[in-house]
Amino acid sequence: MDFILYLVATSIAIIIATTFHEFTRAAVSTALGDPLPRERKRLTLNPLKHFEPVGFILMFAVGFGWGKPVDTSSYRYKNRKQGILLTAILPNVVNLIIAVIAAILSDAVSPTALVLQTILVSIYRYNVLLFVFNLFPVAPMDMVKVLSAVLPANKYYSYSMHEKTIQMVFLFILFLGWVDFIVTPIYGIITTFISFIL
Repeated sequence: MDFILYLVATSIAIIIATTFHEFTRAAVSTALGDPLPRERKRLTLNPLKHFEPVGFILMFAVGFGWGKPVDTSSYRYKNRKQGILLTAILPNVVNLIIAVIAAILSDAVSPTALVLQTILVSIYRYNVLLFVFNLFPVAPMDMVKVLSAVLPANKYYSYSMHEKTIQMVFLFILFLGWVDFIVTPIYGIITTFISFIL
């Protein structure tokens, strides 16, 4: 029963985290004048539209993953760099907001409501984890989009030439468990901050 509950709670948490993350990107880009998310039918909270099997499995197995990236076009933005930053940053802000809501609900729910409590804790955990991993400049995480907006064109081009290599090295380090030395302190800082504001 405990293992089944873990599977269910983790699956729900990952789907919620990735669905809201990608929907927010679609909504922000659409609000900035981009027709692409609506044309690709990504302006929706339907989890099936945002599900990405590899990202889901990785997130389930090692805590690092992603949803199906939303295709956006920055050419319709009035301020291109600002638009790119907003579509990269706001999905992560939403993940933190969801984590805060899950923490509040978790405190309000009776400890005897084991199933609901487990789901809420998982939602909290995976929304924070998604935020943390998006701080890494590794495709397809959002920090890569931030770099594309803030770095000089030649610097970003140099980075993009090594993007696949960086991705493979990161995944190798991830599976060895070495990334935890960076993730754990950042995760701890964020969860401590959330606990403080609540």
